[in-house]
Amino acid sequence: MFKLSAVAKGCALAALACSQTVYADEKVEHVQPNIIVIMADDLGQWATSFRNKDIIETPNLDYLAENGVRFENGMTPAPVSSAARASFHTGKMPSQHGVYDFLAEDPKFDAGWLYGEKLLSERMKDEGYRTALLGKWHATTDSKDPIRGFDRWLSYDALAAGWKNQYLHSGTVLFSDDGENVEYTGIQAQFLTDETLKFVDQDSEQPFFISLNYVEPHFPFEGLPERLVTKYRDVAHKVVAFGGNSVLEHMSDYTLTPDNHEETLAQYLAAVTLLDDQLGKLIDGLEGRDLLDNTVIAFVSDHGLLMGQYGLYGKVNASFPYNYYEETIRIPFVVSGPDHLVRPKQVRGEFVDLIDLHATILDMATTDKQYDGSYGPGQTLIPMLKGERVRDWREYQFAERGNSRMITNGHWKLIRYYPQDASGKQPEDHWYDLSNPMGERFISEPPREELRVRMISDMDAFFEQYSSDEHNGLKMWEQAYPNFTTEDIIKHERWN
Repeated sequence: MFKLSAVAKGCALAALACSQTVYADEKVEHVQPNIIVIMADDLGQWATSFRNKDIIETPNLDYLAENGVRFENGMTPAPVSSAARASFHTGKMPSQHGVYDFLAEDPKFDAGWLYGEKLLSERMKDEGYRTALLGKWHATTDSKDPIRGFDRWLSYDALAAGWKNQYLHSGTVLFSDDGENVEYTGIQAQFLTDETLKFVDQDSEQPFFISLNYVEPHFPFEGLPERLVTKYRDVAHKVVAFGGNSVLEHMSDYTLTPDNHEETLAQYLAAVTLLDDQLGKLIDGLEGRDLLDNTVIAFVSDHGLLMGQYGLYGKVNASFPYNYYEETIRIPFVVSGPDHLVRPKQVRGEFVDLIDLHATILDMATTDKQYDGSYGPGQTLIPMLKGERVRDWREYQFAERGNSRMITNGHWKLIRYYPQDASGKQPEDHWYDLSNPMGERFISEPPREELRVRMISDMDAFFEQYSSDEHNGLKMWEQAYPNFTTEDIIKHERWN
């Protein structure tokens, strides 16, 4: 047998390695990555180690950020669950898709929400992905029947079990497994993680897109594993102390800080660490299956939550009029993935939101074109993920809830509340100077006239482009009621 000399063998191996590297580099640009979007429920950015490093334990989220990109200014386009989730799945603002508040899971509030909208799941199937939703959906009234575009559906039957059942962190939860009711008893988050890995393990040549939606750390603030709660009982008050106030009215007694605040907050923070445990299990599962190097993982939340800040518990509807506090709109936003898509160890400062994530996922999935942004305001984050310097990114972040809209440039924030008769009354403006040591406890004097006029004009222009006559939030008086509180709100004298 012919044998190479040691030198010749070394040269041959080096040449082979180089040729393989070039081949891999040429090929990898066209490989569709697997994509998993983990969406927490009511998880504010403040409740992570990014903001409370020495108290809140989220080591796996830290690991994901170290191996990916953390967006410091991750935001929600709508600080209420159904509207935010509908925006992620459609790539549109609420004034475009029509879901402007939380949807009560009751047939009498079923108004054909998202009818006619093409969902991200459908777009991903068009690109050749197999798709799954596991956990919370809540972008329409009923989660029992599988939603279009998903090959695998594991959500809830809230109509049969009651709305609270799906949010139980432990105990027996009634799930809808591709439309068939099944019960699971145990720690719900662990079940969703296991089912996610089962979907990953299905024999298929297709890449996968998974929308994984844990209910943590949403209410009820009880039933979390004791091993985690005990970590926080003595230190929860250091994260958010009892007390606080603002000029906004509280919505009801249920939105005031409870007497057992420290225990309640400890349960909430335990839910955050439970989520982090699941992230670690998922990362390990992908690595053990040799899939991590071609899988994009995005970790986000639908919106934030007040857990005693300003003396309030809740989200946008914790106060009246609705609040857009930083704790309500800021979310954790971390993306990790293959080296050709994501440069690790980045911290970016641009405003990004769930609609941008929608655009980015599509951009990653397409092999012959880029997401064109023709139906919503989202912009692809791929240049940022790759570590590129981006000069033409937007200056503002926008959000909305019904007849209220927000614009912020990071220093100044305007919340504008519109009356029913837009022609007869001026909107009510709340300006906040975010550089003020008092934060958003008080409404500020407006900024200089030039900036004030420009921000109002830019907000008007944005919503002029990203709203429809049918779904415009300023016409919520003419739209279907999403829940049992809507009638009282829209009849409130403040708007009429």
